[in-house]
Amino acid sequence: MNRFHFLTVAVFLLGLNLAMADSPLQFDDPWSPLAPPGRTMAGFVTINNPGDADIVLVDATSRQFGRVEIHTMTMDDGVMRMRRIEELVVASGKMVVLQPGGRHLMLFEPEGQFEDGDTIDVELIDSEGGRHEVVLRVRPRD
Repeated sequence: MNRFHFLTVAVFLLGLNLAMADSPLQFDDPWSPLAPPGRTMAGFVTINNPGDADIVLVDATSRQFGRVEIHTMTMDDGVMRMRRIEELVVASGKMVVLQPGGRHLMLFEPEGQFEDGDTIDVELIDSEGGRHEVVLRVRPRD
């Protein structure tokens, strides 16, 4: 790698790190359960907001999936129903848990196959247009 390429890569990585450092959200144990090839997948993570302001997540995206949605699961007349939610508030100083059987990410239209140990890059988008990157690790369901 010549000096120009090295410098270009270094500047890009520094900018990426600075952009990521601006995200006030912290992510713990991000994962996605292994699914058969071509199937819709789910994403789980604990989202912490140590900042002074609430953050309202309104959308999500991934280059590895055609579409990503934030969902909740509720019991309705004895039937478990999954529904898209339009916003997920992560209150200042609080955490939100995305977990099996509750709120979670739905990953639709996979662009490829995933195996145990692979990663899925997801961007959560807030109401102010801020982007918060979380990397889910694919693993067998517990």
